[in-house]
Amino acid sequence: MYAREQTTSSPRYAQVATYMRLPLELGPVGRDAVVVGAPYDGGTSYRPGARLAPRAIRHESCLLHGVGIDRGPGVFDLIDVVDGGDIDLSPFDMGLAIDEATRSLTQLVADNGLVLMLGGDHSLTLPAMRAAAAKHGPLAVLHLDAHSDTNAPVYGGEHHHGTAFRHGLDEGIIAPGALVQVGIRGHNPAADSLDWVRARGGRVVRADEVEGRAEVDALAAEIAEQLDGRPLYVSVDIDVLDPAFAPGTGTPAPGGLTSREVLRLLHVVGDLEPVGLDVMEVCPPFDVGGITSLAAAEIGAELLFQYARSRTTSPRSTRLSGGTPMSTSVTPTPVVDLTAAEASLSALREELPSIPRADLDGYLATAVDRAEQLPDELASELDAFRDHGNQEGYLLLTGLPQDGGLPPTPTSTPAPLDRPLIAGEAWLALVGGRLGLATGYEELRAGTVYHDVYPSPNAHHLSSETSETLLEFHTEMAYHRLQPRFVMLACSRADHEGKAATLVASIRNALPLMSKEAIDVLFDSPMPCNLDVAFRGGEEEPGPQAQVKVLYGDREDPHLGYDRELLAPQDETHAKALQELSDALDSVTRSVQLNPGQLLIVDNYRTTHARTPFTPRWDGEDRWLHRMYIRTRDLVPAEARPGDVVAFVPR
Repeated sequence: MYAREQTTSSPRYAQVATYMRLPLELGPVGRDAVVVGAPYDGGTSYRPGARLAPRAIRHESCLLHGVGIDRGPGVFDLIDVVDGGDIDLSPFDMGLAIDEATRSLTQLVADNGLVLMLGGDHSLTLPAMRAAAAKHGPLAVLHLDAHSDTNAPVYGGEHHHGTAFRHGLDEGIIAPGALVQVGIRGHNPAADSLDWVRARGGRVVRADEVEGRAEVDALAAEIAEQLDGRPLYVSVDIDVLDPAFAPGTGTPAPGGLTSREVLRLLHVVGDLEPVGLDVMEVCPPFDVGGITSLAAAEIGAELLFQYARSRTTSPRSTRLSGGTPMSTSVTPTPVVDLTAAEASLSALREELPSIPRADLDGYLATAVDRAEQLPDELASELDAFRDHGNQEGYLLLTGLPQDGGLPPTPTSTPAPLDRPLIAGEAWLALVGGRLGLATGYEELRAGTVYHDVYPSPNAHHLSSETSETLLEFHTEMAYHRLQPRFVMLACSRADHEGKAATLVASIRNALPLMSKEAIDVLFDSPMPCNLDVAFRGGEEEPGPQAQVKVLYGDREDPHLGYDRELLAPQDETHAKALQELSDALDSVTRSVQLNPGQLLIVDNYRTTHARTPFTPRWDGEDRWLHRMYIRTRDLVPAEARPGDVVAFVPR
């Protein structure tokens, strides 16, 4: 039984104290993640006692559930985790302990997805990084600590708790330019001790450079950009926290980060590719009321959730293989792999007209008819998503057949009437035909139903053609009475550097993070809203022209109308409630990087979405998506047809 189930039948202070009351499994194989203790403090230079940390952290972790109101879905619903016990290490011979740790951790990493190590002093991060690098290659490393731990060996020994990252760089375990250290402060034997790190491409962020939400978020964005694209190892020395939050550590340093700042910064881990995690240097003999061990347990839980989130935002899912159709209840995973359905999907595409814009009405009617012949598993997933949505607010289809030779990425709108059918457009028509009615908007892209989405020089910052700035969170056309139910994006080309990501935040995940007071203020209370540039009638900023209910419908499962740029709260109460909603949405944001052969369906009534910046090259190979808006039959007049173009009606 996992923790969330155990605590309903057995108090949290009962039973054997495993980490978060996970099953104990010695020598685990095939698990998504394994939590192991590393009870060792032979490398400590000041206060000993870190050898006692794994037991203390496990004890305090019994307070934690697998479901956290500040984390969204239950972590153990997303990944399979066990407590693997402790690795046995010699307390008398440090070289032997390092070798033993390297062997044990390398085996655990080889047999499972990832290891979360509970230390123990920081010397053991070197064996853990060696184990991760043996499986994944050179690592990017995010290191949170009061100390850089890149010191030279002293006292005649090769290792101590201040050498792990020096050895990691020297051994080539850490990739060049891929070390970021956060929270560094305090006293060192030499004033230039950080120069060694910087000379090797490492980035050092002092504790006084990280204070408050805005600076943490800005730093997280910079870390994501620097470390993206490499397997990531995350090491947290508990002394990154100020001693007020973590007195129980071997080398405390005043002036550290708060617990909230560290936990918020760790959100970036879910946007990257974590392959190894640790929480080190808890020293229980110097703890007060277990607060340091509890902080370490909470950090470990956050790291596990971010690891789970990183897996759900990449195309890892069960393949559709022609078996029994899935249930039509709430979709259990946002990712559907269609690789096994390639032949049947390609056959359906061949039945669509080859020049869609020559007779768009006829083309869409054919697509609606052929959508009835989609593979049963895919049809069941689409029906479930249309009728119930899911927790994450999106469905990602992967493994869709693609074209062999694409034309250059467009540079103008609309597309030529004689352009042959492109694979991404075919999947939009077939999937959209199952979900509802493809719809054009008179004021948007000349009323076209298909939109090419591509970077355009000097595009307005509210336009999807912008590229080098963040396209902020918005519910598509929240100010429009005929707002689309679904927004669909199919990818023909990713950006050159693979940086652009669609961000999605679901109200179903965000609502539990909000206070009742904020929900009451926003629920069924219209808020002035400006219009997107396309609907302004030629005026640059005419002022609010719509009234949008930010939360509405079922109070327990509301719909969302949200636009970070355009909503205009008129008083402090509404502004404060809207900020609370914004913070909650930020906390549950999922990142989806679209690649060719993928189609993203966004539930536009329950989510807000955004797009991260990227750099175009204007070489005909820039990022190219295809967009289609869908209204569902329950929301349109009986006479409505696929391909209808509707005029603007403000809310």
